[in-house]
Amino acid sequence: MLDEKPNRTALSKYERADAADELLKVSNMTPAERNCYFVLKDRELNEDKLVAMSQKDREKIEQQITETILQQPGLENEDGKPDDAPAPAPEGPPTPLYATE
Repeated sequence: MLDEKPNRTALSKYERADAADELLKVSNMTPAERNCYFVLKDRELNEDKLVAMSQKDREKIEQQITETILQQPGLENEDGKPDDAPAPAPEGPPTPLYATE
């Protein structure tokens, strides 16, 4: 078993260039854009194919993209705030820290 060589396939010079281009492209994306890109790529889709889909199918894919984005820590929800953001302070005048009742 230990004498067996690993089953590896070298990338051609064209595939290496494609991989390098993809890495550069992905590294310049926001986390949300990366999630969208990889959800589409996993389904062998791209933006053009998504636009060409029926509205029902497109909405289903877009919902999956939204769910994957919201599952990522530190990414924002629909309110534009991180899921772990503190709740806003109650309305009204501020209460001094040294105030006693």
